[in-house]
Amino acid sequence: MENFIHTFNTDPTVCDQLIQYHTDNIEYKAEGKVGDGTQVIKDVKESVDVTFYNNSNHAVIKNYFSELQKGYVSYIEKYNLQYLKLGTENGSVLQYYPPGGGFKQWHWERAQNNTSSRQLVFMTYLNDVTDEGGTEWMYQGVKLEARKGLSVIWPSDFTHTHRGIVSPTQEKWIATGWFSYLNF
Repeated sequence: MENFIHTFNTDPTVCDQLIQYHTDNIEYKAEGKVGDGTQVIKDVKESVDVTFYNNSNHAVIKNYFSELQKGYVSYIEKYNLQYLKLGTENGSVLQYYPPGGGFKQWHWERAQNNTSSRQLVFMTYLNDVTDEGGTEWMYQGVKLEARKGLSVIWPSDFTHTHRGIVSPTQEKWIATGWFSYLNF
């Protein structure tokens, strides 16, 4: 049975560059928020986030979106979704999870009113995590290990409720965001 969780590989060099971009970015670094985007609740999500946008002129960001586009095209072709007009116009996020950190609670990407245009989720693991650290999907029974360069696209609705698998001993880095309906 098809689970609509699609994996592909991203260039590991781009992963290293994204981690460096996060590390160097002081201006836009903030504690990870949940709910309506204003609440820091570390029992739910413990991270340090940097928001970035697909229209950035920064070479690292442009390289990542180029890699991501390849996976998006393969997803659209695999499921014959060429009629969908989706884009990444909303902000995407680089997230750093310290040991014991992560998005610990089951959630889905369209759970809030301001997220209704999200159709697909994307995520790229930026480093290897060997002590837990992956992601699991509730209804699909799927667990992925955090492996540098492994990227994933999946539907954003409740059917794909998921959570991070917290590593008690290792840090984890991801890039994540959403393909949303484009406004014309």
